[in-house]
Amino acid sequence: MNEPANNTSADNLFKKGLSAVKYTLIFRSAAQLVGAATTIFLVRALSESDYGVYNLLYAVIALLGMVFSFGIGNTLQRYMPEYYNRGEFVLANRLYQRASSIRLLSNIITLGLIFYFWETVTPLLKVTAYKNYFVLFSVVILLNMQRGILENCLASYFLQKFSQGLSIIFVLIKGVGYGLALLFQWDLWAVLIIDLLASLVVFLLLQWVYWVKVPRQGGLQDRFSKEERRRLARYAFYYNFNDVGVGMLDANFDTFIIAMFLDPIAVGAYAFCHRINNMASRMLPVNYLLDVVRPLFIAGNHDGQSAEIQRNFQLLLKITYLFQFPLFVFFLLLSKDLITVFFGGKFIEFSPLIIAVACCNLVNAFQLPVGLVAQLRERAEVILYSKIFALYNLLADLVFIHYWGIWGAVLATGSAVLFRNLFIWFYVRHEAGFSGTGLFFARSIVGWLVVIGIGSALGLLTTNALLRLVAGAVLIVAAFILHVRHIHFNQWEQDTLCKLANVNKKIQLFFKSFGLSAIMSAKQE
Repeated sequence: MNEPANNTSADNLFKKGLSAVKYTLIFRSAAQLVGAATTIFLVRALSESDYGVYNLLYAVIALLGMVFSFGIGNTLQRYMPEYYNRGEFVLANRLYQRASSIRLLSNIITLGLIFYFWETVTPLLKVTAYKNYFVLFSVVILLNMQRGILENCLASYFLQKFSQGLSIIFVLIKGVGYGLALLFQWDLWAVLIIDLLASLVVFLLLQWVYWVKVPRQGGLQDRFSKEERRRLARYAFYYNFNDVGVGMLDANFDTFIIAMFLDPIAVGAYAFCHRINNMASRMLPVNYLLDVVRPLFIAGNHDGQSAEIQRNFQLLLKITYLFQFPLFVFFLLLSKDLITVFFGGKFIEFSPLIIAVACCNLVNAFQLPVGLVAQLRERAEVILYSKIFALYNLLADLVFIHYWGIWGAVLATGSAVLFRNLFIWFYVRHEAGFSGTGLFFARSIVGWLVVIGIGSALGLLTTNALLRLVAGAVLIVAAFILHVRHIHFNQWEQDTLCKLANVNKKIQLFFKSFGLSAIMSAKQE
């Protein structure tokens, strides 16, 4: 009797995941397109110095999440899908309320300390004159932190239909506002008011969706048992320190060190290079569908069978690099043309830095599937211990930035993240092995080396940036489609892709648009 029930539960989870994929694709695709325009407007509207200050302000959000995280984000991501899948809605709601209250109180206390020691701390970052801006931005900080908790809850319940739809409203408000700022030459103060308006509107709408659409009653338990509290506390405790390490390995942390040694313009340039890379990376299907992949991976592998986890890991790894390789090639060949065409040449002297950041992202792309395996196995202590490399990053930042400027920041953070990822992988290597993926990586590397050679030759034929950008993009897309049709998926991976395609026509259309129809046709025959 248990087997049919388990199959029904798995089928329901699968259908919820597919529905979430559909809405994530639709809404986040639109949000990313509008977000790209928003970034262009913002960079063009602000001076290079103001853009640097703007990114320093936003780095404070990352700093708060790092110092006083209490493991909230990771705990929600780990346990909310489990509670919802078990029907323990009371426990899920209690977890949300406690997380929200702790986050709000800790943020208010921290912001108060920042204002109290303003004259002592801010001269190091060269932003003493921007105190009034930070007062306004403090409200944005509080709203953004609460918004992140709500988005975690809605994603765990597969309500991407609403959370991703509201993300479009968020970027639309900012996009329209930044467009007006560019048109009427508004300053940084006006940009922050626009951000405040967008954050307030979306937070209120997210809160409304949570209260209306997410069940808060039901389940076998109405309180956390002693054992469950201990389980949650242990996980949150480790991830609190884990988040400190993650924050110190983030580009936002680098901006503080850069501001100490250099100036806001250098901060703006470094942030610009990372923003361009992150904007493109978020469009990759795996990162793009991360809110869906994480709960599916955790809930779908709850039985803990090593062979099943290994197969899921390798499929996710291949799909990750399937899209990561062409992204790197795009930046390698076309970063300077991209800046010229879309950003009016602002920060163009830093175009090689974009390539360096893209290279680091390529090397470290395996961190998503490895991290999911570690999270599934509740190896929080391993992830915590890996944060020793955050200390390495801090020391390397201080030394490398002093001697090599922002190039030192790229080297320090890129190497620290790589060492951290390898450390975590070592402890989950039996369920996150690379054995059997050699043919996939060999074909990928050789194929994209050929594309780099052809693209470099084509770039010599004209000096027109727009023409080179269009021709290069067409070449990369064509090469990607050709590469996908000859990629190496094993039998189980093909079966899984076919199951996804056969259950949902929209997913089938998505696979066909990227050339995966060859696999599906072969299986159907």
